[in-house]
Formats: sequence, structure tokens, C-alpha cells
Amino acid sequence: MLGLLAAVFACAKAPAPTDLHDATPQRIVSLTPALTEILFAVGAGDRVVGVTQYCDFPPAAKAKPKVGGYVNPSVESVLALKPDLVLVSPGPGNRDSALAMRRAGLRLEIVPAETLEESLAAIELVARYAGAEAAGRDLAAAVRARLDAVAKRVAGAPRITTFFCIQTDPIIAAGRDTLPSQLLELAGGSNVVEATRYPRLDVEAVAGAKPELILQARMDLASGDPHAEDAFWKRWPSIPAVARGRVVVLPDDLTLRPGPRVADAAEELAAILHGSAYGKKAP
Repeated sequence: MLGLLAAVFACAKAPAPTDLHDATPQRIVSLTPALTEILFAVGAGDRVVGVTQYCDFPPAAKAKPKVGGYVNPSVESVLALKPDLVLVSPGPGNRDSALAMRRAGLRLEIVPAETLEESLAAIELVARYAGAEAAGRDLAAAVRARLDAVAKRVAGAPRITTFFCIQTDPIIAAGRDTLPSQLLELAGGSNVVEATRYPRLDVEAVAGAKPELILQARMDLASGDPHAEDAFWKRWPSIPAVARGRVVVLPDDLTLRPGPRVADAAEELAAILHGSAYGKKAP
């Protein structure tokens, strides 16, 4: 779906892409949490004047004026901030708002950031748009080096068959070619879901896949019982991962956020899959 939205965004672009050598932007609005993280990571955080309500990292981003959500940014709120650069990634529902900002004369740049490779490319592209090209190159290289190091550490370890669950009601899985799946494979796991994107599955399909490990993401870390997902899976002891007590509720959203912290996510997953000798301490 996001790939299709990206194509639609591209076809609708007008006017022509902005020259990257224009004056360095001084008032930047970010409409995507991952892009907000990149801006701060390359040293442009002090020039960010607006973010979405979901832009919660680094902590300094929380203090920035809010312009709505990721899928429903407020055009009026963005215009009121008088930005000279607006950054956005294609998402479900934000196309009309983005095009309205373009029609209003704002410089709006679209930065795909969904897969692992797109995450690394986004670091460099956002840095270029923000006038911090060298910092972007250095950061992307550092992140890639850490990812490579994780892959090398787990190269000789057994692959752990894993079911990566995004939510439980209904059950939504991370399929092939998604960021969570790519991070899982890099960290030494084997995704039991063959479908692409984020398929909806039933419990019987999960049981039939016989995962040794279930990784459970929490879409909303700020609300709800952190043990609710674990309790959900305990109802299905026929699943090998459940029977062996190998259901891990992830403590953060690193695996769901394509940005500068993807290496942290890979290290976290490697530790969960293979022990702390392979990455950061497992949760």
C-alpha cells in the first residue's frame, strides 16, 4: 500500500523538484517521525519548527509545536508556522494534505522511508535537504557499519524461526520486504510468514507455521497493559513458541521506525534471538 502511495505522490508532484542547492532551510516541518529523528541526528533539530504528535524521539522533538498526526497532518497548522521546508513520507491518508501544502506554495519534499535500504537512503536525502549533507553521509555510513557488524556476529548462529506480530486484534504479521522482517532476517531470524507486506492471519495459520519465537510489537506504547499481548498468546499453547515460553513483547518501537535507530533495533533483535553476546542486552 505504501509503495502505491509513493507512486501516486510521485505522479502528482508539482512544481518540479526543488534544487538541492537552494539556501539552507531555517524553518523545517517534519510530518514523519522517522524523518524527525533524522533531522535531529544530523544536527538540524534546532531548525525544526513543527512535528506530528507521534514524533517522540529524541526527547527534544516532543517540545516542538504539533501539526496533527502522521496520517492526518493539519494544513492550516503547517502554514501558520511559515516553514521553508516540509518533509513527508508517503502514508495512508496523508496524500491530500501534502498536495494541499504544495498548492499553497510550500516547498514539500517526499522521502520514502519504509524498508531498511530506504531508511539508509533517507538519512542522506534528508540531510541534503536540510543542508547537512556531510553529516548525513557520515551517519548513514555509521549505521550501515553497525548493521554489517550484527550480520557478521550472527552469521554462524542457527536461524530461529520467528513470527513477528504487529498487532493481535486482528492478528497482523510483518511479512516479507517489510522493515521488521528485514531486521529480523539480518539479526539471525527466519520469518515464518511467506506473504509480503502486512497480512492478516488467523491463529490456525500461526500454529501451522510452528514458530520457535514470537516477537510481539506494541503499536501504542503509551497506553494499554504491556502484558496484554503476552496473555493473548498464552491462550494458544499448541504454538511451539508459546509452549516454550518464547513470546517476547518488544519494549519499544525500534523495529517499526525506519530511521537512524535501525541499528539499535538489529542489535536488540540479535540479543533476543541469540543472547546478549550477539547484540544489546535482550529485554
